[in-house]
Amino acid sequence: MNTSQASARLLCLLLPSAFAAQAAPAVAPISQVLVYPGGATVQRTAGVAAGARELLIHCLPARFEADSLQVQADAGIQIGEISIQTLERVRAPECSSSPLDQRIRELEDQRAALQAENDAQDLALGYLKNLGGGAEGTGKPGSGPIASTVDTLKRSGQEAWQRKHQLSRRLQEIDDKLNPLQAERNRLVQANPQLRSVRINLAAARAGELRLSYRLNQAGWSPIYRAHLDTQTQQLRLERLAQVAQTSGEDWSGVQLRLSTQTPRSQSGLPSPYPWTLDILPPIATREVQVTGSRLSGPPPAAAPAPAFKSSINADEPVALPSFDISSQQGEYGAEFEVPGRVSISSDGQRVSFALGSEKMTAQVFARVQPQQDRQAYLLAELNRPSGSWPAGALQLFRDGAFIGNSQLQLGSEEKLELFFGRDELMRVVVEPPQKDGAERGFIGSRNEQKIRRAYLVENLHRQPIQLQLIEPSPVAQHEDIKVQTQFNPPPGQLRWKQLPGVVAWQLQLAPGQSQRFTAEYLISTPKEARVSGMR
Repeated sequence: MNTSQASARLLCLLLPSAFAAQAAPAVAPISQVLVYPGGATVQRTAGVAAGARELLIHCLPARFEADSLQVQADAGIQIGEISIQTLERVRAPECSSSPLDQRIRELEDQRAALQAENDAQDLALGYLKNLGGGAEGTGKPGSGPIASTVDTLKRSGQEAWQRKHQLSRRLQEIDDKLNPLQAERNRLVQANPQLRSVRINLAAARAGELRLSYRLNQAGWSPIYRAHLDTQTQQLRLERLAQVAQTSGEDWSGVQLRLSTQTPRSQSGLPSPYPWTLDILPPIATREVQVTGSRLSGPPPAAAPAPAFKSSINADEPVALPSFDISSQQGEYGAEFEVPGRVSISSDGQRVSFALGSEKMTAQVFARVQPQQDRQAYLLAELNRPSGSWPAGALQLFRDGAFIGNSQLQLGSEEKLELFFGRDELMRVVVEPPQKDGAERGFIGSRNEQKIRRAYLVENLHRQPIQLQLIEPSPVAQHEDIKVQTQFNPPPGQLRWKQLPGVVAWQLQLAPGQSQRFTAEYLISTPKEARVSGMR
């Protein structure tokens, strides 16, 4: 064997090792996504062959948090060094494809087929024109063969022109679909000019799967609730929905979707408490200032330093986003919902809604009147606080199947959940003008007295009994020199409604056609020369 043959054989033996060192990009599609308010955790799954030493996952969006990258693998696969490379999209032509490319390619193929048929129609029309021009000079118009030829040309030309018109319509329809998709593809490419590749060194003793996950902020979900009240049965059905949207730069196609009510935050604990110390400040230094007219002869005080402002807006932060039988799991600190099957959510920011189930509860229905704020009665449903995690969100209200309006669901720290369902037009409320004694009367020594009397009349115009709740805020003295005496008729059931000082509440049932009058009298005694705030 000569030297050249030995070198060629050695090169053939070394080439597989050299190509093996440059690992081919692995296919790692998105398998599942956990979405929480204000972000998401994306998980990709890649297959690992036995004996593999390196895995390259490329064409990843550059907008995920690099510090959040986690890699896990099946037993028998050891993970070594992990490196992340960020590069411009133009340097990765294999990643230049957009999620919209397949749909655009299909429309372009349809357009090309229609355009080819349209060109063929032009060719046929040109042939018919030439043939018609030649037939005109062959004989007299009235002869039989020529008339038959003319009729044939006429029918063929008419059919060709009609077909050409139909093709033009279909071409326009495809252009109307194609142009927005191409514009959206260009927008997505421009919004994500960079890509990332992840190179993982490993030692695979056996074949298995590798799972790569990362967090991103360009996604989130928001809750939407619908409350359906049946006033006859006093049953309330509370539906939960979720609106999910994302602009991460990659579509989530056929993924397993989970929604979490917990939000990862940068501050996960409380700062250390600081001691409460008391000290005596040094006396304030005084200096003489000569006043001449309106000018001070002393030196002007030093200007206070301008406050330092630090912008909390990050240029990379996304625009605020703007939500089946769902399996839910309620933990000690939050809830998770798993959407059944595989779902797809595009990266164009469009909101996709999912139903998260419903809960039926028994409500106590009132007609609440607060005559000091509004002379109308409002229907109110009071129910026990639902168990589990219910993040604040938009609420749509339905009463006996009719849409009433929008509100917000915020549980807060209240024991009871109160939901208003619009005005009760069949509750007649009359607010009599308040009666006040003049301030010049009722002097007792050095004190001044004022008497205020309020009266309300409520009548039930329904065909069934209604529970009425009337709320009245009475004056509360904030100074020991202010004395307040109250007298109510009939006596209210609660003198400290919801633990609010001075707020009283009547609650009683009104039969159909029944009316009830309420009176509240206040005697307010104040020092004669005192200026009292809050007098009405």
